[in-house]
Amino acid sequence: MDAKKWIIGFMALVACLSAQIKSPEEIQQELNDAEKQFQRAKEMFNPWYSGPLLTGSATMAAPGQAIAQPYFFATDTYGHFNHEREAVSNLHNSWNLNGFMWLQTGLNSWMDTVLTFQYNGNWYDGQQSGGFGDTALQLGVKLLTQGLWVPAIKLFFNEQFPTGRYDNFSSTKLGTQAVGSGTYVTGFTLNMAKLLLWQTLHPLNLRLSLNYYVPTKVHVQGYNTYGGGRGTDGTAHPGQSFKISMGTEFSLTQKWVLSNDVVYIYQGPTRFTGQAGYKADGSPATVGSGSNDQLSLAPAIEYNPTPNLGIIGGAWFSVYGRNAGNFVSAIVSFTYTFSLIN
Repeated sequence: MDAKKWIIGFMALVACLSAQIKSPEEIQQELNDAEKQFQRAKEMFNPWYSGPLLTGSATMAAPGQAIAQPYFFATDTYGHFNHEREAVSNLHNSWNLNGFMWLQTGLNSWMDTVLTFQYNGNWYDGQQSGGFGDTALQLGVKLLTQGLWVPAIKLFFNEQFPTGRYDNFSSTKLGTQAVGSGTYVTGFTLNMAKLLLWQTLHPLNLRLSLNYYVPTKVHVQGYNTYGGGRGTDGTAHPGQSFKISMGTEFSLTQKWVLSNDVVYIYQGPTRFTGQAGYKADGSPATVGSGSNDQLSLAPAIEYNPTPNLGIIGGAWFSVYGRNAGNFVSAIVSFTYTFSLIN
């Protein structure tokens, strides 16, 4: 009986050893696979990003860290989409130059703040004016940290302050003095981001931003941001608005990236109560407008010489809309990350 057990055990050992012995072909195949993995690993890189142009980030600024991002917009509004969504040319092009600053600072591991302010210059039919626009303060809260299968998710609470001029314009300036809204705007933004890494030699970064804004009513006089004329005196009730933006970044190399944004904006009607006043020709003035929406694209190219410095430039243009401007804009932006603590 013991001899039988010994023979069975010996045969099992021989079978196990035989299973572990590999043929020369199998060994060579494993070596080839290992070489492919090694070459692929050498071609991989940790991508650097500074965009896309318009879709917000879900990145948190670390405590004691700051991210500064100035923007420069040059916009030509050459037409508009009417109520039937037809593209109509304007009698005169309207030009806007906008300098916009984004300053983000970290408070702790799960909260940061963003301050934005801007300056506008406007040109229309030989008239020019400008000034500081509205200012905004945002509080960002981290909801989810990006993992292998989950995206980063960040919630913003936004408040816009009416620091830009919005009424009592000169009748000869043709509306070029409009650089503000005159209203406090409370907003909520949900940003999501996911980096698809190591699935390809060219990593892809995806962003999604959902935005909802609720403005307060604003008292206006004379020519103003919402229309008006001589003798206008009343209250404008701007409509609530919703914006969804989707951004993609495709890494060509660690430093060079192609990006694109798809942006859709809807704004409800702006109502007016009070004395509408009169235009320069004596006809009744109008204040406010109906609801409007617009779809636009913003392709761009990024260059990131270091992980803390990025440069992005591209175009932003409308493709579809209703009761909205038809425009094209050239944009350049710089991103610099630095420490506030020595």
